Amino acid sequence: MQLYSVTPESTSEHQVLAQDFLTRVRETATACERAGWGGILVPHNLHEVDPWLVAGYLGSVTGGLVPLIAVQPSSVPPHTAAAMAAAYAALYGRPVHFNLVAGARDDELRRTGDHLTHDERYERMREYGRVLRALLHGEEVDTRGTYYAFERFSLEPRPEVLSRCKLFVAGSSPASLGVAREIADVVVTHPARFPEWEETFLEPLLADGYTGEIGIRIGILAKPVAEEAWATAGKRFPESWQGRQETLLKTVSQNAWSRQMAVHAVAEEPERPPGSAPDPYWLGAFRSGRASAPFLVGDYEEVGARLADYLRAGVGHVLLNGSYEDDYEDINAAVRAARRETGTPES
Repeated sequence: MQLYSVTPESTSEHQVLAQDFLTRVRETATACERAGWGGILVPHNLHEVDPWLVAGYLGSVTGGLVPLIAVQPSSVPPHTAAAMAAAYAALYGRPVHFNLVAGARDDELRRTGDHLTHDERYERMREYGRVLRALLHGEEVDTRGTYYAFERFSLEPRPEVLSRCKLFVAGSSPASLGVAREIADVVVTHPARFPEWEETFLEPLLADGYTGEIGIRIGILAKPVAEEAWATAGKRFPESWQGRQETLLKTVSQNAWSRQMAVHAVAEEPERPPGSAPDPYWLGAFRSGRASAPFLVGDYEEVGARLADYLRAGVGHVLLNGSYEDDYEDINAAVRAARRETGTPES
């Protein structure tokens, strides 16, 4: 199993950031590498620092950390993405992974002239993935599709390390999963509670012939004592009227997993009955408006047991939804508990 941290936001509407962005990126990346994690997600949206520039800096301050770079086909053509990966490989001797995303917000896409429908964006991603994979593997591309046309084009120079780059496809809709089955090395989703996730996501995906790897995007907040973990969760992700209203708006989002998460978050009871044990699977962080994924909250064994369910089902990549560096040791303790549950030796 590979663990991925995530680069910090350049700005935050929820907190005053004491350190400059460069310092926070460096400290997050080096702490991630010290923790023994293999990669770091570098997000993309119109309001953040360019992910390729961030990835280049990460290469200069780490020894082997692999950036998982979010790439929107509307922003970077496939031959440009492949060329930047080749430059990164030439400079740092390691691959990058690509997190292919179609874009969740129509208003942002319209601002840059992208008026495709949801399903059309995934059809474009299908073509994009085919071209990108071919270039990374040293093939000559000669094709004329709906969105991209190339005539006997190949990537030069092409370091051999590019054959180790992986394509991640994020999504939960029929359109996204159809594309994932064809072009993804790793399909990623924000998981529902395990029984529902297994029934509604995993089993249909495998039944339709997917043979690649599986990843989940989830937060982990574990402590030696469960009460401490829940107290920390409440402080970091306080319930608010604004957060709940934002969650209600997401219940009609065009983005499938944002919509599904919002529906579940609204239905989840914020206050549990007196005397009952809290469910480690928690959507309060999402409902607060300060996180985009579910969290596993509790002591090491509780969190490890829940994480183990996904690992036994074949999950090999865990993309963390942001955490403080002080959490890394606790996260590793929960991961060790999960590996004990599954009988998986520590890497």
